[in-house]
Order: sequence, then structure tokens, then C-alpha cells
Amino acid sequence: MRGEMVNNGIAAYQEAQARELDQAKLILMMYAGAIRFLDKALDISETDRRESSAYISRTKDVILELIASLNLDEGGEIGEILLHTYRRLFTKLNIAYIDDDYGKVDEVRQSLVELEDAWKQIFNSPAYQEFKYSSGARSQVSMG
Repeated sequence: MRGEMVNNGIAAYQEAQARELDQAKLILMMYAGAIRFLDKALDISETDRRESSAYISRTKDVILELIASLNLDEGGEIGEILLHTYRRLFTKLNIAYIDDDYGKVDEVRQSLVELEDAWKQIFNSPAYQEFKYSSGARSQVSMG
């Protein structure tokens, strides 16, 4: 009983922490996780294909979460571009799995690194900082 209460307390704390993080941090965390999963998939691709495939699947889950987080109504053209990009990356990972092509996995990894770098530049820009604080909202990124 006590263990269950502790676990429920931890879950509630984690949920509260997630709500408190702004969307910029969540997006960057998703990119970092996806990149880390693909690094692991590539590292063990020769020795443990099954585990490597599991890391690729986890990356696909992150990409699906990125797709779900898009606000296409407010994101406009950028949102549509991101949707297309995420779908392309997801499809490329599926093809990589079917073809056993770790070159494609590395291509997806490189694309995610580039996207992460672009988001970091956006989130660190004076314009974004001004928007974030002038809107009074902790996290109102409409593009992603």
C-alpha cells in the first residue's frame, strides 16, 4: 500500500513537472530523446538488431508525439512544413527497418539534429523571448 502511494505521488509530481515545463523545453527534450535513441540504435546495429529496432520504434513514437503536438491552425505554413518533415522522417525510419538500412537511420538522425539546432536558435532568439514574456504565457509556441 505504501509503495503504491509513493508511486502515485511520484507520478503526480512528474505530471506537475511536465505541466510546468514550457513547450520549448518539451520540444527540445523530445528531439534530444529521439537523437539519443537513434545513437543507441546505430551503436548496437551490428550486435543486436532486435534491440536496435526497439530504439528505432521509440524514435518513431517521439516523432508521432511531435506530430500530435503541432497546432496547424496557428502554425500556418511552418506547421505544414513541420508536419511534412515529421511524416517524411517517420516513413524513412519504416523503410530503413524494412530494408535493414542503417544509412537511412543515420540520415534521420542528422535531420533531427538539424531540426533541434533550428529550434534552439528560435527559442534563444530575442524575438521569441520577447514573445514569450510579453504574451504572459509560459508556453504558447504555435509552430510545434
